[in-house]
Amino acid sequence: METLTDMVITLGLAVPVISEGILSVIRRWRGGIGDKFANIDNIVTLITKNQPAWTIPAELLEELTANRDRLQLLIPRCRSVEASTADRARRNSLLKATAKLCMVQVRIWAYSAYMEGIITADDVHGLGFLLPGENGGTRSRVKATDAIADVKVLVLNADFIRVVIDHASGENAAQTAHGWPPGVKMAMIVITAADGQTEVCRQIVTRLHSTIQMPEESHGKIFLIHASFLKHVGDRPLFGSLQTFSMPLTTQDLLAGRV
Repeated sequence: METLTDMVITLGLAVPVISEGILSVIRRWRGGIGDKFANIDNIVTLITKNQPAWTIPAELLEELTANRDRLQLLIPRCRSVEASTADRARRNSLLKATAKLCMVQVRIWAYSAYMEGIITADDVHGLGFLLPGENGGTRSRVKATDAIADVKVLVLNADFIRVVIDHASGENAAQTAHGWPPGVKMAMIVITAADGQTEVCRQIVTRLHSTIQMPEESHGKIFLIHASFLKHVGDRPLFGSLQTFSMPLTTQDLLAGRV
């Protein structure tokens, strides 16, 4: 069900200020050890509570939970006089890696889940993230970007591809510029089968270089890919030109007679 915030965003009108309670959670990502751990613990608790409805990848939740449990032991230990330099180094390294996991992988999942209607804007805020285009003041919907995304694909192996997104520069679409267009920090990647209709991947990314795992049974098949820059999750996508790539066969495929 759409919240009042969702409906107002759709209409392109001003949206009420995000509550101070939500902003305090979001600011904790810039805080100290206790603040960052509180956000990590909050994410694990919320996602675990809402499984399986939230459909987050099981391996991601397992890694988050294991890291949270290790930090739960390490952080108090490092406050004691018995703590060694090695203990504090392990705490700092694990905390940094887990916070990055939340800010990159969990946030990308949250944006995609919001776009698909699995979670609401309030759920995204509860996890400690702002939606793209939001800030801590009065929020008004800015005009969607008209920048055109230019996609390049590097096939890494039979299961993974590397996607690089640039954007058309000026009036000449043949010229490309590296980096994000002004005001844009998010893109949607869509991959379809060779028929151009069967969608095999739709993903929100917050990096210009992304590694994507292709679905099973992709070996030896041809795919089409294009992308759209977005300022808001709910923007109407403006896709650039389609690019074609093919996935290689494995030795097992060849032995099984898939030629």
